[in-house]
Amino acid sequence: MTVLLEELLELGISEAEYDAWLINISDGTQFSSGFVGINPNSKIPALADHSGETTVRVFESGAIMLYLAEKFGHFVPAVGSPLRAECLSWLFWNIGSVPFLGGGFGHFYAYAPRKV
Repeated sequence: MTVLLEELLELGISEAEYDAWLINISDGTQFSSGFVGINPNSKIPALADHSGETTVRVFESGAIMLYLAEKFGHFVPAVGSPLRAECLSWLFWNIGSVPFLGGGFGHFYAYAPRKV
């Protein structure tokens, strides 16, 4: 999600400035009450938007990307556009496929007790 925020900053949208926090999963930081308050699933990534009167918590990669794109009005076509359906189809394909193409492969290649 930092990549999307960086793209927004590159477009000159200063409201997209952010603070990134290290979540050390080796130390179990994702189970702390502060992090669980943002993502009750204790998973990375998570976003807490403090820019309004009420803090908005968003978790899961696709939800964060869609939230940021809609909040700042970039990258996702408007509701009702046929291009929006195409864009969301690729977004959700990416979210559903990347774990198997990236991290999932790493797990099975390096750590799985049985080579598949």
